[in-house]
Order: sequence, then C-alpha cells, then structure tokens
Amino acid sequence: MDFWNDIVVPRLQHLTALEYFTFAVNALVFLFSKSIASHYGEIKDEAKMWARLRILHGFNLTVFVMFVVSLIMNSDHFPADQLSQTFLALLIAYLLVHLTEALLLARYGNEITVMGFTRKVETSTSRTLELVASGVILLSTLVVLINIWGLTSSLQTTGVVGFLAVLVFTTKDYWLRDFLSGILLISGERMQRGDVIAIPDEDMLGIILEIRGLQTIIRDLVRGHDIEVPNSTLLKCRVDFYKENPGGVFRDYVDFKIGYDLPADHVKAYLKAVYQRACQATDGLSDEDKPRIALKENGNHAVRWRLAYVLRSPHQLLIVRDAVNLAAYELQEEYNLSCSTPVTVTMQQVPSTED
Repeated sequence: MDFWNDIVVPRLQHLTALEYFTFAVNALVFLFSKSIASHYGEIKDEAKMWARLRILHGFNLTVFVMFVVSLIMNSDHFPADQLSQTFLALLIAYLLVHLTEALLLARYGNEITVMGFTRKVETSTSRTLELVASGVILLSTLVVLINIWGLTSSLQTTGVVGFLAVLVFTTKDYWLRDFLSGILLISGERMQRGDVIAIPDEDMLGIILEIRGLQTIIRDLVRGHDIEVPNSTLLKCRVDFYKENPGGVFRDYVDFKIGYDLPADHVKAYLKAVYQRACQATDGLSDEDKPRIALKENGNHAVRWRLAYVLRSPHQLLIVRDAVNLAAYELQEEYNLSCSTPVTVTMQQVPSTED
C-alpha cells in the first residue's frame, strides 16, 4: 500500500497532457483494432488481416507496458518516458502506413481474380502513392524519434538533409537497388499481379502474387509454394510472360520426336487424336479451337513434330501440357508408333584381310 500511495497515486494525479494522449491512443487502438484489421481484410486477403491484427496487438501491449513502467519508475536514470513515447510513435506510424495503403487500394486499386480468389491489387497510381506516403510517414517518424531521444544536436550539425543523405548512403546496398526496381516494375504496368511468368535463369515458372517495395512474391506452379524474388532480378534477367497479348490469344505447344518410318499423314492423325483426348481430360483446351501441327526439324535420329494449341488460361499451362503428354502416351499402341526417341545405329563393314 505504501508503494501505491507514495508513488503510483501521486503520479496519476500529476499526469501530463502527453501521457493522457498516450493512454487515450492506446485505449482507442485496443478497442477498435478488430475493426481496423477487418477493414484491411476487405481490401486484401484474410490471412494478412490476422497477421496485422496480431502485430497491432503486440504494439498495443508494448505501449501499455511502457506506459505503466513510466508511471512506476519515475527516475532520471531510467528513460521510461522516452521508451513509452517511442513505442507510441511506432504504433501510430504503423497504423498510418497500413491505413493509407488500404485507403489507396480502395480508391485506385483494381479487382482481379488469381487462382480462384478475387482481391484488390495495386495499380501504378496506388503503388506510387503508397511509396510516397510511406516514405513521408517513416521520415516524419524518424524526426519524431530523434526529438524524443534528444538527438537534435546531430541534426543541427549536419541538417536534416545531410542526416538523411548519410543514412541513405550507408544503407543503399541493402535496399536501394530493389526499391528502385520495384518502382520501375510498377510504373511500367507490364508486370501485374496474376500474370504467369517464367525466369529461365532462375529455373522458375509461377504466378505473380504481389509486387512489394523490395521483393516480388511468386507462387511456383510446379511445387505450389511461394518464392520471394528481389525486384532487381526481374529487371536484369529475361522474363517470359505467359498471357494474352493485344495481338491475339495465348498459344503453347508440345514437341514430339517420332521416327522416319511413319508417313506424315499418319503422324498428323495421331497428333489430332492426342489433342482431342487432351480436350476431354482438361477444360484448358477447347474442341472449337483447331490445333496446329507442323514438322519442325529433321534430326539425325527422329523427326521433331510440334502440336501447338490455344490455351484458355495461362494458369493452366502445366495442367494442359501434362494432359497432352498423357494422351500421347495412351494412344501410342492404337496408332502403332512410339514416342521414345529412336536411335540410329550405323554398321560399318570391316574388310577382311587375307592371310
């Protein structure tokens, strides 16, 4: 009771306006955190909504603990007030960044469907405004933290611009290249969420889920897991886009190596049957679209035939390829041919020597 009456009660009776503000903000965030996170979930996916809610509650608890510590440990040797104000500034910055992102997505974003899920995605306008707004908020938070900890002498010596220049120069190798690459990718509007791309140098084929400030998240079509790729990789490496272009529909193909012992009409009939069987096995192909069958190469051991077709959705690229290969395997015996690569054996007769 002596501790409560001698220390806590006098502190509660002499709270400053800033301490009242800290308590009020913390209480409001705690009461309306679910509503804030739910609004964010309407703009983006639900999994991220719960992750943001947990982070928000973590900030909330930390600010409250630091506020209580500042009330109890009223000592010049322990910076309780600075810690409380620091976490409060970080909490407010966190809220402003993500609420600004949600508002800009709601105002300037586009709705697309990726792998069965409809969601708001960034446009060049919304993403550029997000980066600008986040930069302003983070820089403002940095200045606030400098003032909280009394480091204004460094700002007076170098100036705000000089301080920021030194900060950028010392950390540029870790983020600047990918950050600028992300701006170029978004402003170019060529690469968008939901596009199927291949990066041959990285042996990667997948769907773009999100282009962030430093990394791009890609869902691997083969293994089904998510991959984070630095934005600079998408600029310096070759990227193949599997999507419909303004000039026409998207096409794909499968090559087969068949021996020279079969006539061309027989092979064409076989490949047409392969296409029809694949159409029955997957909805990625249509019977109304006619396949293109062409002889592409007369090789040393076999003829390389190509079965080209119109793909309804680039997301089904691997499924359709698998269906075509399976149909080709199942129809081999019916058409009396083999999809295995023939081997040419050349016999050389060695002249006999007479004794």
